[in-house]
Formats: sequence, structure tokens, C-alpha cells
Amino acid sequence: MSFRRSLASLVVGSGLWAGALAGTSHAQPGADAQVCSLGSAAAGQPGTLICKDLRSGAPTQSLPLGPTVSGAGAIAGSLARRDDRVLVTNQAEGAILFRVGHGFLVNPLVLDTDGEGSLSGALGERGAYVLTGKRLRFYAHGQTTAASAQPLLVGDGSAAAVTLTRRFAYVSEKSGSLEAFPLADDGSLGPAAPVAGVSPGVIVGITGLDRLVVAPIAHLASNANQSEIAVAEGRAQVQRVATKEVAACWASNDAGEVCVANPGSMTVSCGRAGSDGLVSYTGAAASLPGESVFDLDMRQGLVVLQGVHGGAPVLLAFQRTAGDFLTALGEVPVGTATAAGALLLPALSR
Repeated sequence: MSFRRSLASLVVGSGLWAGALAGTSHAQPGADAQVCSLGSAAAGQPGTLICKDLRSGAPTQSLPLGPTVSGAGAIAGSLARRDDRVLVTNQAEGAILFRVGHGFLVNPLVLDTDGEGSLSGALGERGAYVLTGKRLRFYAHGQTTAASAQPLLVGDGSAAAVTLTRRFAYVSEKSGSLEAFPLADDGSLGPAAPVAGVSPGVIVGITGLDRLVVAPIAHLASNANQSEIAVAEGRAQVQRVATKEVAACWASNDAGEVCVANPGSMTVSCGRAGSDGLVSYTGAAASLPGESVFDLDMRQGLVVLQGVHGGAPVLLAFQRTAGDFLTALGEVPVGTATAAGALLLPALSR
């Protein structure tokens, strides 16, 4: 079935409660929420956006999508949310923009990427931003074709993530490039410039706040076993944060708190951002179960990470506590052979 035909069937059923995938939650009572990931049999196979109740692990939604581009670990931000919109990338053809109503994902809109696979996405006040291997595109509200597009500085196939601040869109390329695209008042993109002062190394997941972007450097070029956290404003780094954790790869933020997943040491680090950088940073805010950990999402005191435990993809849930530490709530199996991305949604309501 083609990508667009599968989306046509999704339009009919996206608002219906779906319980086709069984799973068991080990989560403790925390907050009412859904945890979601993009599951598939393997990279390149049709994907399914799978959501489950955080408390019980019961399936809440299962939405068939097109073939995925990448497995876990290569990209970040393939599931992005802002207000009542959710953007799904990691799709071989286009990207999909959903509305959220009573916790349900409804009204899918396919964004045309001119045949390029989408890798990562971000949602701003003026519309959606979709990253492919060669360029960054902006889609104004309600539009399915890009209102503006700009080429990446490297474009060598290593593009990993896009994130937004008030004035810039930032893109990471794993070959070591952090790029800043200025945003016009209407949301359109200006040409990219490299962010100055960032140490050479591998950059995967990045996260944007109001004015700052936090970009973990997973492996420094000078020492592949060493990581650090770059904080930039505009086109220049303003802070370098040392960390003893290994392979600082993915980042997310909410309400001024930033967390970073460290699969090399199987920890998650967290800190609080001020106007000029991180004012606190706890290297090991929590230790993680399992064999690996990837992308993460944060919302209303919750942190969820997509990881692998016992050889199977899981979603690991935590509650934020005082002092940048996290308290484990438990884990929810995704129920597929592979998965990529993590997303928190409100609990279903009628």
C-alpha cells in the first residue's frame, strides 16, 4: 500500500480508540498521560505510531503510517508536539501533521518533501519545519507544500535533528555541524550559517529554548570517549558544560528544565536553563535500565525516553523532582521489533 493510500485510510480511523497491540506496563502511578513511539519491523518497513497509557500500559492508539527512514539512534525529534499539533517525520515520503483532540491524534495532513525522506521535525508559531538529508523546509499553517526551503551546509546524509528558538532554526549534522537558520517574521527560513565556537565532534539530538539551543556533543573529535554540552545563542556558542557521562546524544526541554540522554553510560542528565546558559547540571539525574537509550520527550514534570531493555524497545518514564533529579515511574513495552522516537500526549478523554 502506498504512503498516501495508507494515510487515506488513516483519515477515517485516526479518531478511534485502537487496541490492536497488547503490552504490559511496569509503570507506577504517576501522572495521566499517553507515551508514544514510532514502531516498525525494521528501518524501511511500514511504521505504526503506537501510543499507550502510562499508568496501565494499555494501548490507546495505533496509527499506520508509511515506511520509516531510520531506526533508533540515527536521528532525533521524529515526534514533535506543540499545543494541539503533532508532527511525525522519519517517513520515506513526506511528513504527517496531526491535530490532538481529547488526547486523540486526528486530521492527518501530509506535508510534501519532493520525494525526500523526512528525518526530524519541529513546530513553531507560524508552522512546521521538516528536515531531510539535504535541506530544511518550512510549511506555513494549513499548507502542504513548503513556503521556503534552504540547503544544509554539509548535506552528506548525516543530518540528525532540527529544533527552534525564537529567532532561529538549528540543524545538527552528525559529521559535526551545528547550523543556524534565521527566521523571518512570517516563519520563513534564511540561509544557514555555522554556529561558531562549538567543539568538533558528533552532534545528534538538540533542543531549543526561548533564545538558547542546547547541543550535546556525543563524541568529541579530540577524544571519541568524551562528551560535552554546547549551549549557543544566535550564531555563537555562549557556554561549554563539561560532563563525565558517555555519549551525550539526545536532548529535550520543558519549563526551563533540560535533560540529555547518555546511552554510553546509561544515564540521563538534567539541568536548569537561565537567560545566558545552564545554571545547574546534574550529570546522572537517573540511571537507566536496559541496553541502550535514545530520544526523549518532556512535559508537565514527566520525562519519557525510548530505549531498549531485554532486546525489545520500551518507553522509560520518570517524574522530575527537586535538584534536577528524576524518579523512575517504570517502563512500557512498545510491542514492535524496533522503535524510534518518544512522545508524551495527554490522556484520552471523552
